[in-house]
Amino acid sequence: MDSPMSELGMQLSQSHFMDLPQFEGRTKPIIGICAMDSKARSKAMANILERLQATDRYAVVFFGEKTILDEDVEVWPVCDFLISFFSQGFPLEKALQYVQLRKPFSVNSLVRQFLLLDRRVVLEMLHHVGVPTPFHVVVSRDGGAKIHPLLQSVVEQRMGFRLGAESSTVSEVEELDPDTLRVGTRTIRKPFVEKPCDAEDHNIYIYYSQAQGGGVRRLFRKIGNKSSEFVPGPAHVRTEGSYIYEEFISVDNAVDVKVYTVGNSYAHAETRKSPVVDGHVRRNSEGKEMRFVTALTAEEREYARAVSKAFGQRVCGFDILRTHGKSMVMDVNGWSFVKGNDAYYDHTARILDARFQEALRRRWFARFVDPDTVGRATYESRWVLKGVFSVCRHADRTPKQKTKCVLQSPDVVALLDGSASEVTLRSPAELSRALDALDAAQQSPHADDPLARIVHVRDVLARKIAMPGTKVQLKPQRSPCGSVQLILKWGGECTHAGIVQSQDLGENMRKDLLLINRSLLDDVRMYSSAERRVLSTVAAYGASFLDDSSASFMDRVSVRADMLDDSTDAKDEMEVAKQQLRGFFDFSGPLADNPYSSPAMQLPPELAEQGPHEFLHEMYDIIARLIARMERNFARLSPAQLAQLQPDWCCNENADLFRERWKKILSSFKSDDSVVYDPAKAGELYDSLKYDALHNRCFLERIFMSSEDLERELLSDPDQQTSESEYPPDPLFSQQDVRTLYYKAKQLFDFVTRNEYGIEPEQRRKIGIQASVPLLRQLIQDLQAVRNESQARTCFYFTKKSHIYTLLNLVFLSNMPTMASYDKVGELDYLTHIIFEVYERKPDADADVQREYSVRIGFSPGANCFHVLDTNIDDTHALKVLPRKNFTHHIPLESAI
Repeated sequence: MDSPMSELGMQLSQSHFMDLPQFEGRTKPIIGICAMDSKARSKAMANILERLQATDRYAVVFFGEKTILDEDVEVWPVCDFLISFFSQGFPLEKALQYVQLRKPFSVNSLVRQFLLLDRRVVLEMLHHVGVPTPFHVVVSRDGGAKIHPLLQSVVEQRMGFRLGAESSTVSEVEELDPDTLRVGTRTIRKPFVEKPCDAEDHNIYIYYSQAQGGGVRRLFRKIGNKSSEFVPGPAHVRTEGSYIYEEFISVDNAVDVKVYTVGNSYAHAETRKSPVVDGHVRRNSEGKEMRFVTALTAEEREYARAVSKAFGQRVCGFDILRTHGKSMVMDVNGWSFVKGNDAYYDHTARILDARFQEALRRRWFARFVDPDTVGRATYESRWVLKGVFSVCRHADRTPKQKTKCVLQSPDVVALLDGSASEVTLRSPAELSRALDALDAAQQSPHADDPLARIVHVRDVLARKIAMPGTKVQLKPQRSPCGSVQLILKWGGECTHAGIVQSQDLGENMRKDLLLINRSLLDDVRMYSSAERRVLSTVAAYGASFLDDSSASFMDRVSVRADMLDDSTDAKDEMEVAKQQLRGFFDFSGPLADNPYSSPAMQLPPELAEQGPHEFLHEMYDIIARLIARMERNFARLSPAQLAQLQPDWCCNENADLFRERWKKILSSFKSDDSVVYDPAKAGELYDSLKYDALHNRCFLERIFMSSEDLERELLSDPDQQTSESEYPPDPLFSQQDVRTLYYKAKQLFDFVTRNEYGIEPEQRRKIGIQASVPLLRQLIQDLQAVRNESQARTCFYFTKKSHIYTLLNLVFLSNMPTMASYDKVGELDYLTHIIFEVYERKPDADADVQREYSVRIGFSPGANCFHVLDTNIDDTHALKVLPRKNFTHHIPLESAI
């Protein structure tokens, strides 16, 4: 493959490598990463760079978005090897100017990346190098593809032809009949594919013939678990814009092939379910689209070499269609990574290392071209990540459950030991004392105490007393009779999946910071809530992040219940919001007449259409139906048959505890034969559904079947249910009532949780400030410290859901320009984290200016998966945490504070 340097006609210095000048005590050549942060700091990139650094032959410098977008190329870091590629928002022209200025060895040609921006040019290049593509016609309403002048020059010199010579400028289009399209003098018949010429436009339509039933399938970038949707009925082609009309190819096994090249000698290929099948995206536990490694034919390997060479992209991805023993290239994507494949990372790092070493021997070095730049434009004149401050929710937990009652029994009141404030009993001895007090209250009940509630609470405590996390809270009541509210809580413990999630996230963060600025690990501070599940998260995360398996660092963790546990200061205002929500759901009239409704509530469409009261009634009916089936199955099945439904249980659960939990959910939805609403119900129901979908999938899917279907299931032979297809069938969750309940519960949960922390903006602000004042003070103190001190710092604040919601509300209400709107932020799942990154730029030594500081907020919704019922879960039961995305652009630190 031709070097981008030779493309630019650069004459290289003849200096010998051993003449490399010494500077800053090192001679390691620098690999520069010039790409948008979401790509540059991805797990795949980290895996490759980690392997390159393990050779101890290179230093790595990340340019960073702040530098790439806001700084002149003259002050970009100098590097010897450049990894730079286009993605949305990347200034490709600016990066090309940098290459012309500094002349690094580029892994991928910058100028030839302009080829990839127009599908017409891609097809023209593929045609020139003899790579087959589907039959197509082109409609150009924009006058044809725009060719970059330097690109045109390079292609003419290197490949001997002129781009655009075959490009159609035809704009005349006519639908001759329902199945035939004429473009100029050429025709194409349905089914055909309509692709925008703009390669960044992924709104691709497939038009079907009348014989196929007509209609159009609209493909788009994946949204949740959807990649396309079918629209029935007559469909006309789009009349604005430039398009390629391509013969629709019916592919073998209903799969596409994604090919990833690294240089001319290595190509990795994977199959995925074609989006034209049903638009449903299959995902694994990491939230990634499921793909399966496939072997390439000799012919396909030649295509890979031809594509990589012609487009000047050593690291490159493209799509192949296989049909009836033949293959065609459908699209070329430029820089693409395989995800989660160690063999690919090993090969890629090994090939890049060999190529870099060859470049060293050939003396293709920016330092030799302009030795005066050695040591310049490094730390002293670029933006460097100096501080990382992450507010993080705990990891996956068991469902939280509670039951409570208000009692005047002297034995129960005595548990306060005279305290006028809340008392919590956790130790075995304390819980035994509480059980004795309830026994006494049951045997000699106070006249005003509800005996049935005493019996119930006493029975639950007796069964849960040995479970991890069981506790009793006692809250003195403001009444002349001297009563106390007793709240029994159990569950809410960090699961084995939560430990895996925490370790994985901590390891990824460590790798990221080691690559970006390893001094960030020199001063690490951790703060934690006093809750057991939060401390378990800290222990697992910290061990991976600090690479300390002894967990001795836990002695240095600062437990700050005042800062990171639930705040009582916001309780009254939150209760106001909850009362409004109760009134909203209990009102049974038209939504327009609901006195508790507010535009700020942002109702989900289904809830708004059905009405809140009716929505809850339907949920109750589904739950009642499911519980009735469960009870019949428990009555009919033997213990051995129940065990057959799910042989292995985790998290101290079993079939009886599952049954008890679900019966409690039903009872909480009904009072005096009518559905009544309590905001806590939304969390309890959704928690249980999601927990069981991850940890008890088999039992959840089977125990709610009709007895007849379940008996057939138990009698069926699993060995006869295997598929002969190369691509396994979709693992869709079959129990439709559970599926319907899950999506309704999620809508309810998302709506309620967002609004219980404030409905109107001013109420959200008030609750946010009341709940987060200690945390905000600590954050501001740490942000100011990293500005005022010389060393880098990393701080973690591990907390609960309430602080994540309230802090995010304050970010939205602070007038900072966010890259996502308030209504677009969904569930803040386990290990959701909000990260404040502080960047510093020192002036050059002779510059009479102060250091500059910028802050950017990043955000990850945690281990979040909307379609959890259809997600493939491995033995860890752990959903992977979604990658962090930028939430704001860079903001001057002073403005943010």
